[in-house]
Amino acid sequence: MPNHNANYERIKRRYFSYLKEAKRQSETTVDAIAKALNRFESYSNYRDLKKFHYEQAIEFKKNLAEQKKQKTREKLSKATLNATLSHLKRFFQCLSCQPGYKSRIQYCNADYFDFSDKEVGVATAKREQRAPTLEQIKHVFSMMLIHTDIDCRNRALVAFTILTGAMEPKLEP
Repeated sequence: MPNHNANYERIKRRYFSYLKEAKRQSETTVDAIAKALNRFESYSNYRDLKKFHYEQAIEFKKNLAEQKKQKTREKLSKATLNATLSHLKRFFQCLSCQPGYKSRIQYCNADYFDFSDKEVGVATAKREQRAPTLEQIKHVFSMMLIHTDIDCRNRALVAFTILTGAMEPKLEP
């Protein structure tokens, strides 16, 4: 079983250069895109991109939804799925304009990597982060020991946090 495709590697290298230099993407973003492309590449057994068919995108989406995280063995989050699919969509849109691929990959075929609107909503939803109440902070502050310099420093840090309002304020809708 092959573990790479030379043509695929060349086009990916060109695409990564485009992202870094023309689109001014960070190294971290390019790494995330590389991971997404690697997932698709290994799913398709390193098949030549010139043989891409939109049904591969449909099957890949189904396969990706069933994949599990390596460490926790839980299914991938909707945010991960959404990011992976959007990276692939942009890659195939770009690829459809490249010489040698124009006649084989249609621009609209990249749309098969889309998530439904409902799934995008779930993936991009902002979760409310819980913060302790002022009473809880006061309780912790009153229970803190003051025996060593480190205890005093810790108490001062908590006091400073309360005084400066370093926690994000909760905005009413």
